[in-house]
Amino acid sequence: MEEKPDWRSESYAKAFEAHDRADFAQEFLRRNPDYRDQYARAIDAAPIARKRLAKHWGLVFRGRP
Repeated sequence: MEEKPDWRSESYAKAFEAHDRADFAQEFLRRNPDYRDQYARAIDAAPIARKRLAKHWGLVFRGRP
């Protein structure tokens, strides 16, 4: 079984140097079950539901093609 990397090590920190705040925010939302549930309900609902979701989470959604 492979050991988990030590988050305190210099090499672990270097792996994230190329990421910015938006990358971390996206990953947080991707893993957040509350956001995922709300998104699943809002994405196919009326536009007002997407606006409420965006406002609640501090997001801006691009227009759909």
